[in-house]
Amino acid sequence: MVSTKAQLYVAYLRATGQKRFYDDARTLHRRLHRHQKPSMAKPPRGIRRRCDVERREVEGFACWTLRPRDGRVDGPHVLHLHGGGYVEEIESHHWRFAAELVTRLGCAVTLPIYPLVPRHDHTDTLPMVQAAYDLVADDRERHVLSGDSAGAALALAIAQRLRDEGRAQPDRLVLISPWLDVGLEDPISLVLDEHDPMLGITGLREAGRMYADGADPHDPRISPLYADLTGLGPFSLFIGTRDLLLPDARRFAAQARDAGADVDFHEYRGMFHNWVMQNIPEGRETLNHLERILRREIPVHRLGNG
Repeated sequence: MVSTKAQLYVAYLRATGQKRFYDDARTLHRRLHRHQKPSMAKPPRGIRRRCDVERREVEGFACWTLRPRDGRVDGPHVLHLHGGGYVEEIESHHWRFAAELVTRLGCAVTLPIYPLVPRHDHTDTLPMVQAAYDLVADDRERHVLSGDSAGAALALAIAQRLRDEGRAQPDRLVLISPWLDVGLEDPISLVLDEHDPMLGITGLREAGRMYADGADPHDPRISPLYADLTGLGPFSLFIGTRDLLLPDARRFAAQARDAGADVDFHEYRGMFHNWVMQNIPEGRETLNHLERILRREIPVHRLGNG
């Protein structure tokens, strides 16, 4: 049963017109400046009070790492790639999510401020996030690759490149409300569009078109739904039934299992896009599960309780 708090949040999304940005291509272009403010790309003051914060530059773009304030990192290093349709800058809920992982796991979390469309496309974005991952992989023996929405597709592009280069996969890939096909070709997505309080197909397709910038939208680096998933994983995937990305997430999970991957798939009834990062009971429940998954992969001698 959907919690009252979640129902109220959906009502808030509808009342404040959160979906309008993705309603159509014209609206998306007209409002882009509101979603790409430079101030969004810096950790909020509350995050700086809560975590130790380090800024590095990767391929000319900022890359922020959050660590426990006492300096002790007991968990893995998590690279999290924020969502936003390749057109939106990192938002407050991404910073809170990263800080929550730091607090719960005693880990480090790195957040690349990767290049956005329309100024850039996948030919700029993919090399930057790959370079950011290489920094994380060099920093610590154990690392987790995580992403939400468009960030999940970026994470999967990195995983494919690691496999193709003969390199080890991350300890786990965490995919939250993943956007797996920039063309959104599954007809069920059209039906779900009416019930999704946050995303819209027309605007998303326009964002995906700009990100591909003339390349084949079925290129697996751009739309990982069409990737060969052999040798990838293990995965934890979280998706809600009010998210128009649901049918592609189901298809991806089935394909990953068929390819022999370890898939931890969770479909949450009544949940909307990126509910995991919101202060609702379902969000905390999912974070609890994610914490258990990642803790199981932390060697006992590295846990704070010794």
